[in-house]
Amino acid sequence: MKFKIKQIKDLKNCDYSFEHYDWCKDKINLNDYGVVYEGEVSDEDASKGNNYVLEMLFTKFNIAHPEDYKGRSLSVSDIVELDGKNYYCDAFGWVELKEE
Repeated sequence: MKFKIKQIKDLKNCDYSFEHYDWCKDKINLNDYGVVYEGEVSDEDASKGNNYVLEMLFTKFNIAHPEDYKGRSLSVSDIVELDGKNYYCDAFGWVELKEE
């Protein structure tokens, strides 16, 4: 399973950076984000479901960054894309962003 980590490119000029989903759900614009890392999750981990993968990636990109990772620690308002679906990191858990 392929994944991408997306973070807001211009934190100073984005009024919803680090905000809870309920507060900013109508403001989220994928054009505000840039991909800071791409990788693959093992088939074994992917078989445990997207929620498991998202939590695993959250832990990995907060505690044990890969050497080639140049982004910030994963946090509220960051997005993880799993096989083309985007998931917003909320204060507690993840929210799938629906395509419009």
